[in-house]
Amino acid sequence: MTRIAAAKNRARILRIETPRVFLPLLQDARYKGAYGGRGSGKSHFFAELLIEDCLIQPGLLGVCIREVQKSLKDSSKRLIETKLKDLGLGEADGFKVFEKQIQTPGDGVIIFAGMHDATAERIKSLEGFQRASNHGP
Repeated sequence: MTRIAAAKNRARILRIETPRVFLPLLQDARYKGAYGGRGSGKSHFFAELLIEDCLIQPGLLGVCIREVQKSLKDSSKRLIETKLKDLGLGEADGFKVFEKQIQTPGDGVIIFAGMHDATAERIKSLEGFQRASNHGP
């Protein structure tokens, strides 16, 4: 199935192929989750969904979390960068890739964090973030 994402106040329309198994996750819900083995497409689906949400809701703050993150190359950052390229999105669309984060339309941002070394203060610093994506070890 193809879903269409249109950014507010923009003529840009994305066509994103969505496997049937993920269609229920396109419904509004406070929490969304998926379970499956390696290669089931979860990370790819949620990366595209986060990008879509950033286009639809300028200024959105998102965090991608891994249980253990030794470096940004171990994070979801590379996957999101690849998805942006695949979808033909870049600086003209409000996405700008930096070393440790990705700026999104409307002064939003996607950051990347590991939970293994999380502290109460670190968790509190995420207040105001509207999206969190958690990927396994």
